[in-house]
Amino acid sequence: MARYAAIAATSTALAGLIRDRYPRAAFGPSLDVALYQASDFEKPMEEGFSLYLYRIAPNGSVRNLSYRRDPDGRRFRPSLPLDLAYLVTPWARDAEKQQRMLGWVMRFIEDVGVLSASQLNDYVSDPDVFRASEALDIICEPLSMQDYLTLWDRLHHRIPTSATYLMRMLMIESDVAIDEAGLVQTRRFGVGEPVA
Repeated sequence: MARYAAIAATSTALAGLIRDRYPRAAFGPSLDVALYQASDFEKPMEEGFSLYLYRIAPNGSVRNLSYRRDPDGRRFRPSLPLDLAYLVTPWARDAEKQQRMLGWVMRFIEDVGVLSASQLNDYVSDPDVFRASEALDIICEPLSMQDYLTLWDRLHHRIPTSATYLMRMLMIESDVAIDEAGLVQTRRFGVGEPVA
């Protein structure tokens, strides 16, 4: 159960892993790796990888979660399960290099498969965004033609060949405690007492 900073931490971790591990001998020592907003597609980088978080949705398979309990036994509102959808785009001056970069990043993300809490916490200033037992699945999820055209229109037709990925089951925990009454000390049944 991650805290509210988990969305930003997830994006930063994915960008950081790509930045740390891309093959410098094949692509050069100074590729940019950046998190993009829609406006960044107007003037994109010359060479590198961009990650664009284009959709966040509640996870459809897990919706009725029970209350969360902390180690002291206090109850909190249920966690919010989210799926994060990313557009990973390689940018290069020529098409051949861009396609080699796309092949590498798709193979790299497939090899990673699951981001552990240590990987997710490694790239942010607060090392406790994710608990040690947490992890996120990352899977390639191609867009439907309708979603692709919607994204194409939103980015003003400036989107080169890209890959889309889904980070599943990011659980954002609530800080809202559920008040409970004190422990029961005595119990009265009222058997044989007159009804008032």
